[in-house]
Amino acid sequence: MVEHLGKAPSSATPHRATKQRLLDAAELLFASHGFEGTSMRAITQAADTSLSAANYHFGSKQALLEAALVRRIEPVNRRRVEAIDALEKSSEGVVSVEALLEAFLRPGFEVQRESPEEGRRLREVAARFSADPHEIVSKLKFELFAPVMRRYLDALERALPDRTREDLALDFQFFLGVMIHVMSGKNVFSRDHADPMPYADETILDRMVSFATAGLRAGGVPRAPESTPGAGS
Repeated sequence: MVEHLGKAPSSATPHRATKQRLLDAAELLFASHGFEGTSMRAITQAADTSLSAANYHFGSKQALLEAALVRRIEPVNRRRVEAIDALEKSSEGVVSVEALLEAFLRPGFEVQRESPEEGRRLREVAARFSADPHEIVSKLKFELFAPVMRRYLDALERALPDRTREDLALDFQFFLGVMIHVMSGKNVFSRDHADPMPYADETILDRMVSFATAGLRAGGVPRAPESTPGAGS
């Protein structure tokens, strides 16, 4: 079960410093090598501490991964919940697709704007763990994201009553794939993928919302059958 991390103490202590170093090292190595490719020994070496200290603070590699993911993802999810709460309160329950998608996307952009370093770490974690196939990672992703996803899918059902929940859930997966790719900062039209997207954050956000909204609205429209050459002639 994913637990909420408490607030950091106001003053740094040796206990806090060791735990922080372990979380930082785990986050970096998990993002680089995935869950299976990262050992507790590698984490403790990178954190300049001992296996006994890691076991004392976290107990297992899975618990350390969980704490690292919660630390990075929970604040973003909290903003998403606050955003949809405010939207539903102001609109008496029915929120537009555009507003919902912006509410889901904007927290990631806000983190990047407030702290580029924190934003970079969030992007690296999201990119790695969206594709990590390990069952432990899948379980943690479900526990972290399922409550937020349910809120947004409930709202999308109200905004698009002609769509089934199953179809909306599938289309939302497509939307998440676009989000993770764009937030990773990779530019597929750059020779080495290193150049950033040539647009301001708000432009990218607006374009993503427009693109995803069109996809969600069009998802319920069946494709027209392709014409057969010579047919009807």
